[in-house]
Amino acid sequence: MRNIRRQQVDQNRKRRKVVFLTFGILFSIYLTFTLVFGDNGLISYLKLKSTKNSLQAETIVVKDRNNDIRNQIEAIEKEPEVVEELAREYGLTKKGELIFKFDSQE
Repeated sequence: MRNIRRQQVDQNRKRRKVVFLTFGILFSIYLTFTLVFGDNGLISYLKLKSTKNSLQAETIVVKDRNNDIRNQIEAIEKEPEVVEELAREYGLTKKGELIFKFDSQE
């Protein structure tokens, strides 16, 4: 009788170990899957990181462009020659000036 009871107890322990081991493995697989493919997983993180890097690069380009424009504005405000040069590029003249156009074919 004792041997039978002992065998039953040993079998119950083995079953519990198998059940706990199975649940442990399944939980590990679920956790790994969630960490890699979940909404806040590794793949989403890598996509967001690449988006962040591209936006930062674009921001740097826009800041440089803004600085160039700001420098041009300061140059125009400080030096009237720059304004005159820009006006002549667009075909504007001062009062009383004559414009002579020559054909470059001759």
